[in-house]
Amino acid sequence: MRKITLVFFILAVTGYAYSQVQVEGIPVPVKEDPVQNIQNISQEKGGGDVFWSTTFDWGTGEDTTSWALPDGWIIVDNSDYGNPWMWRSPYDTLGGCCTWQGPSPQFLTPMDGYIVLPSDEYNRRDGVGTSYAMDTYFETPSIDCSDKSSVVVKFSQLFRLCCGSNTLSMMVTNDDGVHWAEYSCLFGLPNNRVCDLRYRNVEFNISDVAAGMSNVKIRFYQTGNSHYYWMIDDLRLVEAYENEVVLEDYWAEVNGGFDERVGHVNYWPKTQMGMESSSSLGGHIGDYEFLGAMLNNGMADQYNLQLEMTVLKNGQQSWQEYSDPMTLWPLDRDTLTANSVFLADDYGDYEITFKAVSENAEEVPENNSKSIMFTVTDSLYHRADFTAEAASNTGGWVGGSNAGDMVGVFYDLYAPTEINAISARIAGVTESQFPEFQYVLLKDMGEEGLIEWLLSDIVPADASVRSTWVTLDMQKDGETEFLEPGKYIAAVRFWGDNGTENGSNGMSIGWDMDNRETGYTWNYRFPDESWFHTGKMNLIGMVLNEKGGPAAASVAFNVDMNAHIASGEFKPSSDFVDVAGTFNEWNGSDPLTDEDGDGIYSITLDGFTVAGVIEYKYRINANWDTSEYPDGGPNRKYTIRYWNEVNNVYNGGETTGIESPSLIESLMVYPNPTSGDFTVVIANTEISNLQISVMDIQGHVVYKNQVNGVLTHTETIDQDLSKGVYFLSINNGKEVKVSKVIVR
Repeated sequence: MRKITLVFFILAVTGYAYSQVQVEGIPVPVKEDPVQNIQNISQEKGGGDVFWSTTFDWGTGEDTTSWALPDGWIIVDNSDYGNPWMWRSPYDTLGGCCTWQGPSPQFLTPMDGYIVLPSDEYNRRDGVGTSYAMDTYFETPSIDCSDKSSVVVKFSQLFRLCCGSNTLSMMVTNDDGVHWAEYSCLFGLPNNRVCDLRYRNVEFNISDVAAGMSNVKIRFYQTGNSHYYWMIDDLRLVEAYENEVVLEDYWAEVNGGFDERVGHVNYWPKTQMGMESSSSLGGHIGDYEFLGAMLNNGMADQYNLQLEMTVLKNGQQSWQEYSDPMTLWPLDRDTLTANSVFLADDYGDYEITFKAVSENAEEVPENNSKSIMFTVTDSLYHRADFTAEAASNTGGWVGGSNAGDMVGVFYDLYAPTEINAISARIAGVTESQFPEFQYVLLKDMGEEGLIEWLLSDIVPADASVRSTWVTLDMQKDGETEFLEPGKYIAAVRFWGDNGTENGSNGMSIGWDMDNRETGYTWNYRFPDESWFHTGKMNLIGMVLNEKGGPAAASVAFNVDMNAHIASGEFKPSSDFVDVAGTFNEWNGSDPLTDEDGDGIYSITLDGFTVAGVIEYKYRINANWDTSEYPDGGPNRKYTIRYWNEVNNVYNGGETTGIESPSLIESLMVYPNPTSGDFTVVIANTEISNLQISVMDIQGHVVYKNQVNGVLTHTETIDQDLSKGVYFLSINNGKEVKVSKVIVR
C-alpha cells in the first residue's frame, strides 16, 4: 500500500481545540441531493440527508446590481481595490479581458443565480488592465449542528485562475473565528486551467470540527491570483452515512518503456505495444498498472477494503484483479494497487472500471467507481479522447498568438511504421483573420533538438472546419514517411493570410480537459523559436499506415423515455419508439423494447462501418411529427467504434406535458433510492391546493392524496411498493412537477 503524503492531509482533531489546518478536498461524483431554499428543516434526518442549504437565490431577473445579502451572511474585501464576492444572474456573462463565462452547467440550480468572484472583470475596469491580487471571502451565518453526529459540506464550483499564487479555501470555525480549519478547493490545478469536471462537485467531511457544535460558520476565501473567476452554487450540509467509501482518485498507468509509467493513452496502435520493456519497470509496452485512492467518508470502520479492477473487451469481461485487503478508519485515506498488470492482446474497445469494495454494506455506491476507455486500433494513435471540453492555442501566453506558432503532442514509437496523416480537432476559427494551417511531424533528435520531419499541405481555415476533426495526409517522398522508433511531435502550425507569417493564428485546437497526462503537450512561439509546456492535452493524433482491425461493428441504441412516460406523452401499453437515420435511409428500425420495465428502450443493429459517422433520431410510433426535435433541430451524430453502447434521453428530456414551475418552488424526496417508504417535502411560492400521486412504470396510480391550502407540506409515503421505478407527481391545478423514485 502506498500512502498519499504529498496530496492529502488528515484533520485528526475533535471539538474546537484546533489550530488552522490545511486539508485537501474530496473530488468525487457526489450524489445530487434535492436542493431546496428552506434552511434548517426541523424534521428528523437520516444519513446523507440535507439539513441546511442555500442555492444563492439572492437576486431576481437579469439585474446583477439588484440583490441583497441575506441576514447573517458576510462578504469582506481585504484589499483596497473594491473586489468583493458578488451575486450574479444566470442571464449575464462574466467579462474582463479574457472571460466569457456564464453559470456552470454542473450547477444543480443555475437559474436562480450564484455567487462569484469575477477577478477578470475587476482587473479590466473602463478598459484599463490591472493585475491586483484578490483577497476576499464570503461567510455563512451561524449554523446549528449541535444535534448532528456528523457533518458533510457539499457544493458546486467552477474556477479558472491566472497570474499569481492561488489560494482557494473553504474554512470552518466553531468559535467565531478564534480557530479555523482550512480545506483547499484548488486540488493542485495549475494556472490558466479551467476547473476539471471531476472537481466541480465537491464534498468535505467536517465532522471533526462541526459535529455537535452549535455555532458553525463556513467561509470561502480566495487570495493571490488576479484573473478569471471562482463561482459557487448549491451549498448544503448533510449528515454523513454510516458506510460510505469514496474512490477519491484513480490512476491507469501505462508502461511506456521508461523508468516511470506514462499515464493513460486513449488509442493505441496494436503494432506499437506488447514488446518487452528494457526499462527498470520490466514488463511489456502498453501494460497497465492500476491504483485507486480510497477515503472512508462514513462513520463506521471499513473492513477488508479492496480496489476491484475489471476490464471489459467489447462489452464482455476479459480480466479482473484486486488489491490486497485493508481496514480503513473513518476519515482516513490510503492508496491501493491492483496485484497484477493488464496487457491488451487484440484489437477492441476496452473499458476499465475502478471500484472500491469492502465487507460493509455501502450506502452511496454512486461514488465508489469510475470507468475509463481505451481502444487498441490498427492505425490511430491518440493520447486524447475524441471529445473537446475546451480549446487552446498560443494566444493565452506572452509572445504567442502569431502566425507560424504551433501546438503539438509528443508520441513515442516503439516499432518501425509508416505514417499516413495527422488528425486534429479544429475548435475555433476567426475568419476575419484569414487563417490557414498545416500539420507538422517533428522528430526529437536528442542533443540536436527537434527538427521538422514531415509536412502536410497548407489549407484554409473557415467555418466549414470549425468544431470538426480534420485529417490531412503528410507529404511523402518514399523515405521519410517510414518512421523508426523514437520520440515525435504531431503538431498543428497556424499560418496567417495566404499561408504567410503575417497576422495572428486565428485558430484554436480542441482540449481534452478530462485527460490528466499534462506532460506531453507543447506550444511553439514563432517569433523567438521557443517551445514551452502547456499542460493541456490537445486533440492531435497520428494516423499510421497499418491495417488489421475489424471493418464492421454493431450498435446498441438505448433511449430513456421516463420523462415522456411521466408526462403522458408516451404510453408503454400502446406506443413504441424506433430509431431512424442515415444507416436505414431514415425509414426507421424495428420497435425498441424495454424488457426490464425501467423506461429505457433498446435495440441492437448490425453492419456499421468502423470509424464511420452516422446521424439519427428517435421517433414515437414511427411518426416524424412526434420525433426528436420535431421543429427541425439537429440530428444526433455518432462515430462508430469496435464496440458501441449508445445511451440517449429522448428529446433531451424535454416534454410538452410538464409546464415550467412557477408556483411549486421546490420538491425534495428522500431517501431516493429507497427500500420502500420515502418522505416528500414541498414548498410553494403561494398557498395552493396540491394533488399528490405516485405512478408505476406502466402509468398505474398506486397512491393519491389531496392537500388543500398549504404553503409547505411534508408527508411520508409507505405503500409497501415492490422494486422498480415510480413517478411522484405534484399537481397544483396549474402545473405539474414530477420526480422519479427508485425502490430497491
